[in-house]
Amino acid sequence: MAGFFSKLSAHKSRATGLTTPNIINQWQDENDPRVSYHLRPRARRISIKMDAAKRSIMVTVPGNANRLKDAQRFVREKYDWILVQLETLPPSQPFIDGGEILFFGEMYILRSPDTRGRPSIDHETREICVPANPDTLEGRTKRFLIREARGALTDATQKYANILSKTVDKISVRDTSSRWGSCVKGNLVRGGQISYSWRLICAPPYVLDYVCAHECAHLVEANHGAGFWDLCDELVDTVKPAKHWLKQNAGRLHAVGAAH
Repeated sequence: MAGFFSKLSAHKSRATGLTTPNIINQWQDENDPRVSYHLRPRARRISIKMDAAKRSIMVTVPGNANRLKDAQRFVREKYDWILVQLETLPPSQPFIDGGEILFFGEMYILRSPDTRGRPSIDHETREICVPANPDTLEGRTKRFLIREARGALTDATQKYANILSKTVDKISVRDTSSRWGSCVKGNLVRGGQISYSWRLICAPPYVLDYVCAHECAHLVEANHGAGFWDLCDELVDTVKPAKHWLKQNAGRLHAVGAAH
C-alpha cells in the first residue's frame, strides 16, 4: 500500500506532508483506486464502508488530517478483509449492448440497436431495448430505469396512501446506497414525503410493493414498533418474503449498472 494518496485537488498538509483537497476532503489510494478516504470532522472513529454499486471502499477519517496516518495503518491491517469483501460481490451488470441486467426480479438482455427511438421493454423475450450509441448507452439506460421506477413506485405509493387516507406531497427517486426507502411523516398542514431507491424496479414486483407499503405505514406509525408491523401486515401479505429477498439480494440490486 505504498504511494498511499493521489491528488484530487490542491494543498499540502503540514502535519502529514500529504496532498489534500481544498474543498471535498477526499483522497484516493494510488495502488488500489477502489479505496478512498473521506475526512469527517464529526466522526468518532475510523470506519470502513463498502459501496456495492461503485465496487469501492470508503474509509471515514475522523477529526482532521492528522488522523490520515492512522487511517492508513487501519486499512493496511484490514486490507485482506477488504479484498475478500470486494471479491465476493455479485457479478456486475454493466449497461452494455447484449449484457444482462436484473429487472422485475428476472434477468433481461439489454439491446442497443443502431436506430433512433424511445426505450422499450419486451417482457416475452425479456429484452430491454435502448437505442443509443456506446457513449450514451449507460446514461440513457439508467435514466430509463429511473423513469420506470418512478412510475411503479408512484402508483404503489398512491395506492397505499389512499388506503390509509393519507396524503403524500412528494415522492423522490434516488440512487441510495444504504436505504431502499425513507419517509417524512407530515402533519396537519403538509402531507408526507417519501424517497425510494430507483433500484427497486430491479426487484420482483412484490418486493417493490412491500417497500411502498412499508414507507406508507410510516405515515401513520413513525417507528418500527409492533403497531407498525401490524399495519404492514394489513397492507400486504408479503412482509417476510420481501424482507428476506432484499436481505439475500441487496448485492445483486447494487450490481445493476456497476462497471465491469
